[in-house]
Amino acid sequence: MQNAEDIRKLLELWAENTRKGRLSEVLDHHAKDAVIYDVLPPLVYHGSEAYRESWGDWQPELEGEGEFELEDLHISASDDVGYAFGLIRCGGTYPDGRKLSDLVRATFCLEKANGKWSIWHQHISKPFSSASRTDQ
Repeated sequence: MQNAEDIRKLLELWAENTRKGRLSEVLDHHAKDAVIYDVLPPLVYHGSEAYRESWGDWQPELEGEGEFELEDLHISASDDVGYAFGLIRCGGTYPDGRKLSDLVRATFCLEKANGKWSIWHQHISKPFSSASRTDQ
């Protein structure tokens, strides 16, 4: 039980850092060699630093604190390996007053070494409608 609670705290801190725009702290608990899948191109990042470097390309400029909440989070953990999955409700207000609201899926794979949990894989995805495909 304690391992699952520790993972929940780590993921809640990740969400809080993201929500509050503390970009220097968002990836504090990601392994240096983490593999991260995200919604936007290039879709896969090899290493947490590669992911961090991409933020300027797609991170929306929002007024104040954005919305970034973990929902329906399920966690399973042994002594040294854990995973979690759930949803992330994200959004906020653009400087021109337009609202952004989205719901995405999230999966995390973690490893515990030297008493500390690290995220080794993060997968964020969003369903799409096959009717919106343009490759037909």
